[in-house]
Amino acid sequence: MNESSEGPTALATSILCTIDIVLVGTLNSGNVGSAARAMANMGLSSLILVSPRCKIDAQSYAMATHGEGILRSARIFSSLRGALADAVYVFGTTARSRRWRDSIDPRELGGRAAQHARGGRVAIVFGPEDMGLSNEELELCNEVVSIPTAEGASSLNVSHAVLLVCYELFMACGKQEHTDTAHPDPAPVSMVEAMYDHMRESLLEIGFLNPQNPDYTLGMIRRMLTRTGLSVPEVRMLRGLFRQLVWYIRKKSS
Repeated sequence: MNESSEGPTALATSILCTIDIVLVGTLNSGNVGSAARAMANMGLSSLILVSPRCKIDAQSYAMATHGEGILRSARIFSSLRGALADAVYVFGTTARSRRWRDSIDPRELGGRAAQHARGGRVAIVFGPEDMGLSNEELELCNEVVSIPTAEGASSLNVSHAVLLVCYELFMACGKQEHTDTAHPDPAPVSMVEAMYDHMRESLLEIGFLNPQNPDYTLGMIRRMLTRTGLSVPEVRMLRGLFRQLVWYIRKKSS
């Protein structure tokens, strides 16, 4: 196909630069290269690999037309939580129906990600080719994204999924000239996850969570609180609330 002579605006480019494409447990090195090519086509540049089961090799570079620089600068992490530490909003992709999570489509993702990316880094997470993202990995995500497909053919190659999402991001970021930042002073994932660690400890101590399966109820709380993203002051307030709650319970028990 002929390449368009029109590139993204300066604002769109600056927004796209704050969006990370995160590939978890990728099996095929060619898919890593194809994902980098899709990113380059749509103006994205930040690629993160989490516990990849392949290396960036000659096959990756062969598939990464225009995306070689993205491969060279790709960052590798051993855990998804570590990879998302700096993000203020996270979208996780899935092909499977998750009855406990509502999902949005890539077009909705594009608009929401473009808004949140004006307040900090945004991550779009893709699972491995064989299994997709686990429920535990999706718990780290503010929203779940599912790409509509024809019945009986729901499985997409991960690089194709990356291309579809990147296209929607490219289009949405070009429409942000007069849109305000979605959330003031958004809290990064590292701060939010520390809050949930604190919350788990506090709710276990006061007997609110079932110690045999604390993450069931905590997961419901997580999804309620993170649906629209949390700000730094909100996270600090919630941690203060649980700190005071535990202090009070201990005082009454002494």
